[in-house]
Amino acid sequence: MAQPVNFSGANMLLRAPEGSENVSDLATYTNGFCSVSCWEFDADELAEILRTGRVFLSVFSGKTQPPVFVGSEASMRSVVVDYGGVWKREERSDG
Repeated sequence: MAQPVNFSGANMLLRAPEGSENVSDLATYTNGFCSVSCWEFDADELAEILRTGRVFLSVFSGKTQPPVFVGSEASMRSVVVDYGGVWKREERSDG
């Protein structure tokens, strides 16, 4: 199962409900209009995503689905900027 990841632009922490199982605190960036979180997949999940090109999203409300967007950091920033500021990108070296 994908795990939420704290990222350098996060400016809010949403706490998991007390006593919840399989629910973690969620670091987010918010500009007052959009809330963005970062998720990391384990090797098996990533292999399946690469093989199928599919990611599924579940919102635990059961009755409705709020507007959501799933994408890479670059694509997320290009959408969020239309609704206000975006977070400063972390300089990373992957190698």
